[in-house]
Amino acid sequence: MEYSGTWKEIWTQKGAMEGTKEDIRVFDGWEKSTADMKETADRIMEILDIKPTDRVLEVGCGAGGLAQYMDCEYIGIDFSKTLVNRCMEFYQKSAVYSEANDIPFKDKYFDKCFSWGVFLYFPSREYVDQVISEMKRVTKNRIFIGELPMVSHDSKHMLYQPEQFQKSGFETMRGWSEPYCDIRFNALWGGK
Repeated sequence: MEYSGTWKEIWTQKGAMEGTKEDIRVFDGWEKSTADMKETADRIMEILDIKPTDRVLEVGCGAGGLAQYMDCEYIGIDFSKTLVNRCMEFYQKSAVYSEANDIPFKDKYFDKCFSWGVFLYFPSREYVDQVISEMKRVTKNRIFIGELPMVSHDSKHMLYQPEQFQKSGFETMRGWSEPYCDIRFNALWGGK
């Protein structure tokens, strides 16, 4: 299937397509990736030191590809209503329709927060700054942002440099997913 329009329109179209949770890689945009969803979720849980009692927010949850493996009090947000519905339908995970730059939760509501492979779809640097501010506002402890591209095959992707995140207090590290390890990076903020 061919998708068109803004990123929001594309992700809404993906969420509305026919399919089941067996099609999660397509719903969540992993169809061309060789990365393993469970391994990615496990690494995120490890780096954030997520405990079953932690309240954790995922910014850009999609249809729940990573949510399905989260062993915690999980809540996802996404700007695609159709993907939010899929996340709840497929995995019975709590998910809310929301823009990432206006998170509908009170200050320090979450213990930990993460976003994986989402920042490349944001519309502007101003929006990115707003999202980071919101993630810090609603999170008590640690924030992880993964798969930040420095270069991309798609001219519509937002590109980043580690220094942009380091200036905001993030520690940056090499990407995890082959073959992108050298052209993408991850960012971690906060203590335990």
